[in-house]
Amino acid sequence: MTPADASSPRYAPFGLDADPAASSLISSTVETELGSVRVHSSMTRSGSTATLLLHGAAGSWTTWTPLLAAARATGAPLADVVAIDLPGWGDSPGPRIRSRLTLDSLADVVWRVVTHLGYTRADIVGHSLGAFIALHLAATRPASVDAVRLVSATSYSVLASIEHPVRSFGAVPGFTLLLGVFRLLRMGGDRGAGLVRAVRRVGLLRVAVSPLFRHPRLVPRSVVSALADEVRPDSFVRAAEATRGYGLQRRWASIRCPVWAVRGDADSFVPSRDLTGLLRAIPLATLAEIGDCGHFAHIERPGETLDALGLMPSRPRPAHDEAAAR
Repeated sequence: MTPADASSPRYAPFGLDADPAASSLISSTVETELGSVRVHSSMTRSGSTATLLLHGAAGSWTTWTPLLAAARATGAPLADVVAIDLPGWGDSPGPRIRSRLTLDSLADVVWRVVTHLGYTRADIVGHSLGAFIALHLAATRPASVDAVRLVSATSYSVLASIEHPVRSFGAVPGFTLLLGVFRLLRMGGDRGAGLVRAVRRVGLLRVAVSPLFRHPRLVPRSVVSALADEVRPDSFVRAAEATRGYGLQRRWASIRCPVWAVRGDADSFVPSRDLTGLLRAIPLATLAEIGDCGHFAHIERPGETLDALGLMPSRPRPAHDEAAAR
């Protein structure tokens, strides 16, 4: 495992920005088998490979705006960006029949959006659940995925907690408790709006999201508010249940594209052993821990995350994409 640079002078230097134009993106809606999907993509297409951004189960496409801002600050903004609100999150309502929200259906919808926008391949950057979907796409569509770049990927400990919450409670207790809370919240509606309003009213919103961050008091207000607004208990629980019996060791062993994986050194949802555990399935993966950082490295330390994921300006583009751009 290689260390990542943790020398950035500022923690969480950028807030979340819900205006796509601020990130040089345009918005559109793609009709899919899971309903309408909201997508925010680069204004121009320079090649055949999309830089596909997949958010986690807590948030929406806006959680990537600090990473996009950090890339712009280097003078080399990310090109061919496709940032999706996954079905059931953000402005993508998800299917009316909620049981259709499975791992395979999510992956199929993601690829439907990519091809609808005119891309034939993807370089995928995923966080948490989005990282799990990224790995699933790399395993099931190997000819179409050029690289996978993971931030706090859902893997061994979370899957063990979902399968055996009592026996595996000590692995990731924060996640196990959150899943239990969301199971209760889903009974009162997908957004859990009543609880969120109550938490805000008594001034405990920042406390409620504090397990996700290394320094919750330093996280911009826009981040805290967005995470609260985008609570999706039913989607969260269904996504968790979709991983049951997945057999990640066998599936991920078939991945042949380059893989970068990072976690924050204070991430309570993804233990260090999960990061190194990826090497059992993907021996050539490049790993890094980002110092002074929790579960949202792309928000807390976006510059270091760009570097650790190989997304700094020096990263090579695939040969076929360069040809397409010409």
